[in-house]
Amino acid sequence: MRELKFGSEDLSLLGDYYALRLINEKIARYVRSVFLPMLRVLPRISSFPPEVKSFDEYTSDCDTFASVTNSRIEELRGNCLLVIQSPFISHLTNSYYGGSKVQSLFENQGEFTATENRIIEIITDGMLLSMQSAWKDLVDTKFEIQSREENIQLISFVDGDDTVIVCSFMVQMPQHDPVSFDIVYPLQTLKPISSQLRSRVQNKYAVDDRTWKERLQNA
Repeated sequence: MRELKFGSEDLSLLGDYYALRLINEKIARYVRSVFLPMLRVLPRISSFPPEVKSFDEYTSDCDTFASVTNSRIEELRGNCLLVIQSPFISHLTNSYYGGSKVQSLFENQGEFTATENRIIEIITDGMLLSMQSAWKDLVDTKFEIQSREENIQLISFVDGDDTVIVCSFMVQMPQHDPVSFDIVYPLQTLKPISSQLRSRVQNKYAVDDRTWKERLQNA
């Protein structure tokens, strides 16, 4: 027997996050094509192992001023956050519109310009489609944008003491400091698929990629 505290979260629910790590690796590959037209170089994107934190812990570690997109995952009856740090937004804007790719607008001005907001709209739409493709092997779902914020503390559907799963990604580009973006899932959102997230076999939508085999054979 063990003592049960009502209201506490069982953090062992998701096991070792094996399936989520695989999904994150796919997201890292897919979103490179979203950034390529703006950066004009193919960035290297790495995914870190998912971390379990309270929402307060997460917000205390990240910059308050950032692009925060709140999306609804209807099949899971929950939401997730796509958090892109402001230096990355500034760099994408400068690069896309012909500015210097070495020097970026890193000042925390507290508000994105109309041009930066347009960049945010373009990349978040592309990133959510990439996330949708990456999740398809596990859950065939859509990510529908509910709102966009410039201050993560304005997010209201997550309480400070709620447990969240933080998936962080690092973007590395030539002659530029690494930048990052995060995908944040409330634990309640992922609970309905906890058994699938523990599974090491994901073949619901597996297909035989004959094109890849033919290219390999020809090579």
